[in-house]
Amino acid sequence: MATTLHQLDKDKIDALYKQGAFLVMENMPPGTEFGIDYASWSIGPKFKGLKMIPPGLHFVFYSAVSKEGTVAPRSGFFHCFKSQEVLVKKYDPQEEIVVSSDTPYQMKEIDTMLAPYPYQHYQKWSSLVTHVSSTTVERVQPQCGLIQAATPLLSNPSAEMDKNAATTVEERLDAQFVEDSSMMLRFAKVDKKKDTAGFTAAQLTSFYMDSTPSINSLIAQCGGSEDELLGELQISFVVFLLGHVYSAFDQWKVLVDTICKGRVSLHERPAFYKHFIRTLHYHLRETPSDFFVDIVSRNNFLTTTLKLFFEALREEEEQLDKELVARGGKFKLHLEKYFSWDFSVDEEDDPVIVDM
Repeated sequence: MATTLHQLDKDKIDALYKQGAFLVMENMPPGTEFGIDYASWSIGPKFKGLKMIPPGLHFVFYSAVSKEGTVAPRSGFFHCFKSQEVLVKKYDPQEEIVVSSDTPYQMKEIDTMLAPYPYQHYQKWSSLVTHVSSTTVERVQPQCGLIQAATPLLSNPSAEMDKNAATTVEERLDAQFVEDSSMMLRFAKVDKKKDTAGFTAAQLTSFYMDSTPSINSLIAQCGGSEDELLGELQISFVVFLLGHVYSAFDQWKVLVDTICKGRVSLHERPAFYKHFIRTLHYHLRETPSDFFVDIVSRNNFLTTTLKLFFEALREEEEQLDKELVARGGKFKLHLEKYFSWDFSVDEEDDPVIVDM
């Protein structure tokens, strides 16, 4: 059970106050939806920010709320807090975003207007960002440092040319605007259009069944670090879950699918896959069982992808790291029990290997 602040004794609370960081939010309108990590509130007129924030990475987010109760798309930012750091931000009502402020504050003077960090959610939050470093954040976040659920649009300088190439009314309307590149997330890219000209039949089969080359490319884009790729997997999930950015969920799905299909990588990167299983375990704890079902096809993309992953572990069992195989088996049993997912493989599902 998670521990709330009220359950801690005075000495522990004093220690958290002395070690923790502070976030001051100037001019936040009453009624704004404001949150950090796994907690959010509708703030009142006396709200000035947060205190006792544990040192480390956190995600701060907010949504403006109109007088009619309409909630604006969510905006947020990551920050790696240092012990006793005081971070001051100011709300810009015209742009409905927060910007940096250099106003000096004495924490004791505004202590009663600072809400304590919600420690009951800290363990859950920590489990979601075990591989996210400041490097991950700098590499992935938009150039402006602000993550927005709705990316601002700019006039398209080549609108006329794009309109002429458009074949539908929707395409012609879309051609008038482009997304502001400074506000876009900068995820690693999976190259799905590799030139396969000259491949033998066996090479083609291997290319479409094994995503190891794509995994190697992703890791190269992450500075050659397996941990950074896992960090991107985690940050894409957090940005979707808490930032409400759907493109981040698309990235998460692409990464999961690519990693699950890396048959050669299972042999080459056993430690990476052990951490991957643990990461996916914590992600799936935060989602309902029918979340991954495609509305049109009624197929669960994740069960389809994981079926291939578990089948590879079974087929390669004798040559793979024993701890990896065991962890994969436990994960499969957990998903079958908790989600009632079926990973059994029918004979007609078996891939046809071409060797000519």
